[in-house]
Amino acid sequence: MNLIVQFIELNCYALIILFFVFRNVRRQDRQYFPDQRLFLSIICAVAAMLLLDTLMWMIDGRPGRIFRILSSGAMVAYNALNPVICLLWYLYVDFYIFGSRKRMRNYMHFLLIPVAFNLVLSVVSIFGNIYFILDEYNTYHRGRYIIILMIICLIYVIATSLLLFVNRKRMTFKEFSSLFLFGLFPTVGAVIQFLMPRGVLIWACTTLSILMLYINIQNDQLRTDYLTGLYNRRYLDHYLSVKVKTRDNRLLAGLMIDLDSFKRINDEYGHDSGDQALRNVSRILRQTFRRQDFISRYGGDEFVVVMEIQDSCELKEILERLHKNIEIFNRQNVVPYEIGLTIGCDCFDRKEGLTASSFLTRIDRLMYLNKQKNEEQNQCED
Repeated sequence: MNLIVQFIELNCYALIILFFVFRNVRRQDRQYFPDQRLFLSIICAVAAMLLLDTLMWMIDGRPGRIFRILSSGAMVAYNALNPVICLLWYLYVDFYIFGSRKRMRNYMHFLLIPVAFNLVLSVVSIFGNIYFILDEYNTYHRGRYIIILMIICLIYVIATSLLLFVNRKRMTFKEFSSLFLFGLFPTVGAVIQFLMPRGVLIWACTTLSILMLYINIQNDQLRTDYLTGLYNRRYLDHYLSVKVKTRDNRLLAGLMIDLDSFKRINDEYGHDSGDQALRNVSRILRQTFRRQDFISRYGGDEFVVVMEIQDSCELKEILERLHKNIEIFNRQNVVPYEIGLTIGCDCFDRKEGLTASSFLTRIDRLMYLNKQKNEEQNQCED
C-alpha cells in the first residue's frame, strides 16, 4: 500500500511541474507555430498518461463490474496513447530541424500506421490476452504480447534519434544535446518498468525531460519581445534560417516596417507614449496579417513580417489591408498622434539561393529608400 501511495505522490509532483510549464509556454495573445503546438501537445499527452496511471493505481484490484469497466477503459487509453507521445516527439524534432509543415504532411499517413495498429490491439486487449488482462479480482497483469507495444514505441524513438544524429550539423551543440537527451530519461524509465512491472517511472522521467527541454530550448530561446508580445530578433533569425532552406513552389514575402516619427513621439509625449505606440503598431499588425504569418519586432521601432504566398497579388492585398487598418486606428483618435509606417517589401523565390542575410538586407534597403522618398515629399510640401 505504501508503494502505491508513493507512486501516486510522484505522479502528482510530475503533474504540478507540467502545469507550470504549460502555463508559461501557453499564451492567449499570440499565434503558435507547429513546434510550439507540438510541445504543448506533448505536455497534455504526458499529463493524460499520469492521470490514467494514477487512476489505474487507485482502482487496481477493486472488485465489481464498475471498477472492471473503468480499469479496462483506462488501460485501453493508456496503451493507445503510448506511441502517440513518441510520434509527437518525432514530429516536434522534425519541425524544429526543417521548419516545414509540408514535409510533415507528406509522410504523416506513414507515421500514423503504427499508431492505428496499436489502437486496434489496445481495444482488442479487452477481449484477449494481448496488452493486459484482468483477473477475477480486477487485478492488472501484463498481456502476453505487450512486447509489441514496446517495439512500436522503440521504432519511433530510434527514428527520432537517427533524425537528430543525421541532421546534427543544422543545430548548435546545446540544441542537439537537449533534443537528444529528451529521449534518454523516458528510455531509462521504460527499462525500469520492463524489469519491474510495478515500478512505473516512465512518465515521471518524461516530465523531467520536458522540464529540461523547456529550460534549455523553449525558454532559453526567449522568442518573445517583452514589450510588444511579438516574436523577437533572435527567433526571427532562427525562423528565417529554416525557411530559406525550404524548397517549395510558394514565394517567401518579407516586409520591413518602420514606425514614422518615433523619436518625435518620445520627445513630445514621453517614453511611455513611445512604448504604447510600439504596442499599438504590434496590435495593428496582428489584426492585419494571418495567423500563420510570422510577425516580429526587429529592433527599436522596426518590425519584420515573413509570409508564404502563392503570388505577388496576395502581398498587394495585404498591404492595402494594412494601410486601411492604420487609417481606421488614426480616425479613432485614441492617442494624440498619428501612426505612420514606412514599408519595404519584396517577394523571394527560395529556389534561387536565398539566404536569411540577403532577405533582410533587401527589404531593409527598400524600406530605407521609401523613407527617403517620404522625407523628400514632406520637404517639398513644406
